[in-house]
Amino acid sequence: MSDLLDKAILIGMGLEKKAKEVLDELENAGKTSKGAPSEGLPPRQAAENKVVDEGVRALKEFVTVVKGAKEKLEKEFSTGSEKVFGKMNVATQSDIEVVMEMARVAREKVDKLEKRVSELESRLIKDEQNGNI
Repeated sequence: MSDLLDKAILIGMGLEKKAKEVLDELENAGKTSKGAPSEGLPPRQAAENKVVDEGVRALKEFVTVVKGAKEKLEKEFSTGSEKVFGKMNVATQSDIEVVMEMARVAREKVDKLEKRVSELESRLIKDEQNGNI
């Protein structure tokens, strides 16, 4: 299921990218053909400019819709996956961070205890050698 959602997200992102590219091309075409005022243009050029302008506007709306759909899909996917992982009792990132912190503290305590045991052993060996025991 996650594979399907991943593909859907990638398709949405690809559509958004392609729409932006087409939008940029149409804007550039409209800018280059708008060098002169529209009243002095031949009717065909004026009609083409109008079509380009309408196409740019439509693509801008399309990009907005695609972005909204992408965000909604990502949010729903995130919510759905959290529910699934919750039911499976999968550890969250915060759970993992807590365990990592506990492990760090435990390692520090073990290091201190190992140092203390080593010091006590060396004192015991000295005392045995000096005949104090």
